Amino acid sequence: MKNILTTRLIIACSIISLSSFAQQTPQSNVYSYNKYSLNPAYAGASGCAEIFFSHLNQWVKVEGAPVTSLFSANTRIGKSFGIGGNLLIDKLGMLQQVAASGSISYGFTIAKQHNLRFGITGGYYQFRLNPTGAIAFDAQDVIVNSGSQSSSSINSEVGFLYQFKGLELSFASKQVIQSFSNFGYTGLDGYGLRRHMVGLVGYKFQLNEKLSLKPSVLYKGINNTNQFDINADINYKNFIQGGIGYRTQVGLIGRVGVNIQNLFFIGYAYEVPMQNIAKYSSGSHEIVIGLKLCKKKKPMIDSLLTEEVDQPDTVYTVEYKTDTLIVERVDTIYINEANVNRISDEDANRVLDLASRKLEFEYDKAIILKKSYGELESLTNLMLIRQDLRIRLDGHTDNNGTDEYNMTLSKNRVQAVKDMLVSNGVDANRIDLYYYGESNPIADNDTEEGQAKNRRVEMHFLK
Repeated sequence: MKNILTTRLIIACSIISLSSFAQQTPQSNVYSYNKYSLNPAYAGASGCAEIFFSHLNQWVKVEGAPVTSLFSANTRIGKSFGIGGNLLIDKLGMLQQVAASGSISYGFTIAKQHNLRFGITGGYYQFRLNPTGAIAFDAQDVIVNSGSQSSSSINSEVGFLYQFKGLELSFASKQVIQSFSNFGYTGLDGYGLRRHMVGLVGYKFQLNEKLSLKPSVLYKGINNTNQFDINADINYKNFIQGGIGYRTQVGLIGRVGVNIQNLFFIGYAYEVPMQNIAKYSSGSHEIVIGLKLCKKKKPMIDSLLTEEVDQPDTVYTVEYKTDTLIVERVDTIYINEANVNRISDEDANRVLDLASRKLEFEYDKAIILKKSYGELESLTNLMLIRQDLRIRLDGHTDNNGTDEYNMTLSKNRVQAVKDMLVSNGVDANRIDLYYYGESNPIADNDTEEGQAKNRRVEMHFLK
């Protein structure tokens, strides 16, 4: 095959340090935005329906360089399963690859905080070899003289995903069942699909309520050929995100993306070659467009305003704060100064523990359920009597929705509890707020009961 490429492509490919097998898994610089393209275990992992389209032009100005277009979609089915599919068109010189595949995944939680998913993919490849327009140095070249050829093969992948708080670890094996085709050419090596290994490890640091930083490392390997991407990505309010990476044996990669109303996404990546192909290419350009649909229930403000509260001698007022935040005021606080010295630390801890365990929220909202009011009233009395106490509120959610949406929801929930305490006389400076989204479950998210327990605010006295 080496005699049929154009002169420019011969020069370019002769100086590429990675073997041709490394391109069998199409290259991408925007995989951090569409991780399902790396690993079938990500199908349904976000809890949302995701659709992505990406297009990559590698090694611009090098004739015959790879051009890759990928369409993918995945979604959650029920509580634990996920499904997805990919459609790929990849062209390298005179070789074109068209592939379609489908995936299924299954996820579960271990020890309340360790989330695991497994995925498998099955699909179909078709390879087309078209020597039209190729420059042949041998007039008897069998490939040029045989015209266009095609061959097909199956595609199989397995993947694993592990998440714990901010930690993310995934591993996939692509082309698990290896295949080979010589397109019917006698005596030629042909084209083989070799087994690939792809691994990703990253950790998300929440710098503050608006800004997060996620360093990560991507590994690709086949036989004795290995490649690493070392990345650092930053996210501001889930609106603007971007990062920079270094790909071994290639060069630098810069990327940027914008979320539009948490629904549409558009991103761009540019690879700056620093080795090998650098003197012949002006770099690689890639764009990605995405659509993400997440379940989100709107709060029923009107019904809450008119609903009667069946607790005697108690008046509630409702104040609308954000899309999902309701603050209740309980006008039944009684303080007896004689009780101040009678409330021990042990008694205070019992009141706090009971309020924390009994506090529950409506699904997908920062609305405190009525059955939690009594314990919160006791806590309010305690805080007003024991002025020396300070409290910390830790907000958590179940796993429905995106990480960013759940982070905001957990923030709203701790704010709802704080606003209730403050509205009844507790000094705001005595209350510290923290929120963690879905990262720290205490129960199985596969059941409605477990999800209700995970929609919580934990309370701790500060020393």
